[in-house]
Amino acid sequence: MSFVTPDFELVGSGPDLVLIPGTFADRRTWSRVVGRLSSRFRCLLFDPRGTHKTPDPGTPFTPDDLAGDVMAAMDAAGVERANLVGHSLGACVGVILAARHPDRVRRLVACSPSAAPDAYQAATFDLWDALAASNLPQHAVHLGLLINAFGRGAFENGTVRAIVDEMDRHPLARATIRRYVDCDRQLDLSPVMKSVDAETLVIVGSEDALTGVVQGRLVAGAVPGARLEVIDGAGHGVHLEAPMAFSRLAASFLKG
Repeated sequence: MSFVTPDFELVGSGPDLVLIPGTFADRRTWSRVVGRLSSRFRCLLFDPRGTHKTPDPGTPFTPDDLAGDVMAAMDAAGVERANLVGHSLGACVGVILAARHPDRVRRLVACSPSAAPDAYQAATFDLWDALAASNLPQHAVHLGLLINAFGRGAFENGTVRAIVDEMDRHPLARATIRRYVDCDRQLDLSPVMKSVDAETLVIVGSEDALTGVVQGRLVAGAVPGARLEVIDGAGHGVHLEAPMAFSRLAASFLKG
């Protein structure tokens, strides 16, 4: 495994909290919740490999590699042990870290996780791969990557439009997109979920079309003692669609 030390920053004060972005996302994905969380925690924000300020080394990677990258960021920031909040692929990376390095993880909030790709996700990955390999304009590619990642409310209130606009201004390399798709295809938490002894909260949106409430239930059912919370009306991007409810649940659980 080859690890990358992501570009990172520390914000706020209190117990250490590491925020792990999902597929294609960087530290800016937490923009709607970091203000609330950093008033109670010292938040480690970072850009995963190939996003924003962290270069893509140009080689294939796995969820285990991404877990190593998070550890590298923690080491570089002087964070010995922390609470983790991860979204989507980042939630799965958090589960891997909690299982394999229990000495580094206090509590875990896994938002919109997946135990392993199901048929719907596999079809989505095929579509993402085809979009990245196509000659379509960047805007169409970015819309295609996000179209099933949010509930309808996020389209109505401009959240999705703002995210797509930002992606249009700072597009991911097509090769990076394809490497993330390959990474997503390899995800399988079944060997590690039973080994998590950190207290765990799983948060999902009731309208999550990408990983769905079903996947959240699978993870919550397999991680010993995990609790499941469903936020009504939110899609896959719960932290962006329902930031107040998400922050309240996460902070209460982590401080509990």
